[in-house]
Amino acid sequence: MFFFLVLIVFPAVCIFAHAGLASPPEDIQLRYNTKTQALLVTITHKSMFKGSHFIKYVEIKKNNNVVSIETYDSQPAGTFTYSYRVQAIEDDLLTVTATCSKGDSKTSAVLTVK
Repeated sequence: MFFFLVLIVFPAVCIFAHAGLASPPEDIQLRYNTKTQALLVTITHKSMFKGSHFIKYVEIKKNNNVVSIETYDSQPAGTFTYSYRVQAIEDDLLTVTATCSKGDSKTSAVLTVK
């Protein structure tokens, strides 16, 4: 019985615990409103440990230059939307990188302002 616990149960617990402790955002979607100059960033990042595992940084780049880095102490839900004022014109390229408090990150697809 001891060997069963050591060889099967303990590794399984470690694998599932790691999955809940550190994971990058699953998805990042961008929308840009040219009239209000608002970049809407929808992030999906689900965690079982909301107090210690959340989106900590959101970095916004325009034409490959960092224009903003926002820092957070929590996240409002598993999927949420933040709004940022970003001055952009037609054909500007916007990307967002979201980094969780455990260090994993994901970068959005490039959004071309229309």
